[in-house]
Amino acid sequence: HCSAQTYFFVFFNQLGMSISDVYLLSFHVSGVRSFPSSQDMEDRILGGREAWPHSWPWQVSLQFGTMQACGGAVLSPLWVVTAAHCFKKSVVGLIIPHQNYSSQTKENDLALVKLGVALIMNECVRPIQILGSPVTPLMTCTVTGWGSTRENGPQASRLQEVNVTVLQPETCSMLYRGMRQNMLCAGRLLGGVDACQGDSGGPLSCFDGDRYELAGVVSWGVGCGRQLKPGVYTNLHGYTDWITQTVEDHTILCDNAEAEPCGLDRGPAHVADGARVANVGAACPHSWPWQVSLQNEDGHYCSGVLVHPRWVLAARHCHCDSDVAVLGLHNLTSHDAQTIRVEGVFGPPEGSDFVSCDLSLIRLSEEARLGPTVAQVCVQDGDVPVNDSWTCVMTGWGLAKATSALNPDVLHQARLEVVDVGTCRTVWGEDTILDTHLCTDAAGSPSCMGDPGAPLLCRHQGPFQLVGVSAWGSKRCGGRKPAVFTRVSACQSWVRRCAQEQRCD
Repeated sequence: HCSAQTYFFVFFNQLGMSISDVYLLSFHVSGVRSFPSSQDMEDRILGGREAWPHSWPWQVSLQFGTMQACGGAVLSPLWVVTAAHCFKKSVVGLIIPHQNYSSQTKENDLALVKLGVALIMNECVRPIQILGSPVTPLMTCTVTGWGSTRENGPQASRLQEVNVTVLQPETCSMLYRGMRQNMLCAGRLLGGVDACQGDSGGPLSCFDGDRYELAGVVSWGVGCGRQLKPGVYTNLHGYTDWITQTVEDHTILCDNAEAEPCGLDRGPAHVADGARVANVGAACPHSWPWQVSLQNEDGHYCSGVLVHPRWVLAARHCHCDSDVAVLGLHNLTSHDAQTIRVEGVFGPPEGSDFVSCDLSLIRLSEEARLGPTVAQVCVQDGDVPVNDSWTCVMTGWGLAKATSALNPDVLHQARLEVVDVGTCRTVWGEDTILDTHLCTDAAGSPSCMGDPGAPLLCRHQGPFQLVGVSAWGSKRCGGRKPAVFTRVSACQSWVRRCAQEQRCD
């Protein structure tokens, strides 16, 4: 009754979690098999036997096209660990090989894959945590995968499992001169049990008396199941710090809400004749559930974006103070929304690398109640450049100078085309457009769209992510200068430190 969950790992960031969630020390089902075999496994020839369906719920199949290429293991709803050698060339995006991986020696043969959409955890899909202590020699562990069941043979169509024995490091070094400190070998000296082609990156799972923990991932070997040639695995115990830091560096603040706005089949917004903007339309109610209205006694004055249940990101030039944040709002005249008092406003500290970021983080007096109409936004990863191949949308309230009648109290949206930084610097000046800026068509200027702190959300083969916050543009709608946004990814580490760790100075 379990169905496979398929995710393309070239998708870009959608979700983020706290490090304790991502590293999965808090998952009570981590390493627990839902459907264990009814009897102890029998060690057999290479490939072992067919595993009981869904009995290894952290097992992942990495496929290129429809071909099984490598295995992997689920560390969290967003993260999979595998071998670096599964990826033959440098891949930008969310495949993160260890920076010191050597294809010659297979040292540091480890990679993390970040999924574009979070896995749904159930009895068939569960994470496994990394072994908390060094693996004990002579310990019996299990290797699983869909690889070949004999050397140079066909791959298995059903998941296979086999027990292997972790050998003494001294024995491994005697058998292989290429052994390194962060490798381990496992199998039998007489051969007959091993991983094989197609199993690379797959998990070596060890039972500690309570649950399974991940000791290694399949790396290399000589042949498959040969005598005195055990399989070699990347020993994950030596990489816990790297995994933790890598996950932290790529953790974003967002919730499991995907925007599916209507009206985006229209063309990109642009300044038409008469200084009016074409292709601006009303958003679907609550299709951008992270949009926040910052209000004072005079009403709405700036937009913000929910990046954490207690934190809103906004433009620093909005000068937020003792105001309120209204969440889950579509029409400004509606009373069916959450209104939360602003407790404090923080900007990038003076003298820091983020002083050029025109951003403020607003701490709410209480956590927002997340639900269908209120969600955290995804923050775009700084490693991924945004260009004109992305779909970008600006959202906001206010008197947009649209060519069609548009109620300023209703949240509106407009597609914007990204302008390359060279063109933007030619127009605005080399010293004006910094690395912390992103530019779009002039239609994105506050003078056209009516909201001085409106967010820019973009997507490319995945969900929308927060990319920018409106900074400035032409003083009058009708000018041809590109609109300028503060690039949120340039300030992401400050945003994360402030919102997640409460360290804003």
